[in-house]
Amino acid sequence: MDDLKTPHGSGKGVVGGAGIYSSVASSLFTETALVAAIGYDFPVDFINKIESKGIDIKSVRKLEYPTFHWSGEYKGDMAQAITHETDFQINDHYDWEIEKEHRMVRSLLLCNNDPNIQKKVLEQMDAEIIAMDTMNLWIDIAKETLDNVVSQVDILFINDAEAQLYSNSENQDEAAHRLLGKGPRYVIIKKGEHGASLYTEDSVSHLPAFAVKKFVDPTGAGDSFAGATMGYLTNVELDKDSLIVAMNYGAAVASITVEGFGTDRIMDLSKPEVEERFQKLSGGPGRI
Repeated sequence: MDDLKTPHGSGKGVVGGAGIYSSVASSLFTETALVAAIGYDFPVDFINKIESKGIDIKSVRKLEYPTFHWSGEYKGDMAQAITHETDFQINDHYDWEIEKEHRMVRSLLLCNNDPNIQKKVLEQMDAEIIAMDTMNLWIDIAKETLDNVVSQVDILFINDAEAQLYSNSENQDEAAHRLLGKGPRYVIIKKGEHGASLYTEDSVSHLPAFAVKKFVDPTGAGDSFAGATMGYLTNVELDKDSLIVAMNYGAAVASITVEGFGTDRIMDLSKPEVEERFQKLSGGPGRI
């Protein structure tokens, strides 16, 4: 639950969280299950909306504690979030146990979270494709465990500032190759309105973002991008070419997410709308 402020609006108790954005984005492309804990204050009607999108919530636990809470704002160009307050206490009472029917999957996305939690989830799973996201907080305070998780994944999603911090390099190409050296086959560096870059050991591909006319709120854009990317990959063989296609779908979904406040737009997006933007991003008519 977010107390969120941007130049275009503000709200308290706004439903958010990486799992929400990424699972909704993924559900456009494949059967999706969400692993999470919610508190007594989480709105029941929103859980109903999640289920109505076909997302399996058997591994979502409701606990008698406040839902994870983030309070913050975006200013100016909204490139970086300013955090005012967080409340993680629910994590002290949640064991992250995954339903047995969810443990063998084609793909797994470890959303941005404490790497100790990511590791706990990973140890329960049998997945063919594993991806993860992270942030500067975990790089600063849990680097050793983060390294352990990164060494076990196929795809690392990370933004440009975090890539520099984690690799201890200000050069993006050098940073990416240092991160590849930690174990993943692919490193995807997210650059907001400047798109994203895909790195392998012997190649780099720079992909554009979709230019939106009304940029309202960047919350969840990176999570939507990762969720859609992984949702698409679930149905194809993982290689550089399929990953580029998947990233263009991710960029299309992310561009819709930022047009609304909180989850307003992503909860209403449709596959035809995503396909239209994907065609422009992938070289069809109207490519930007």
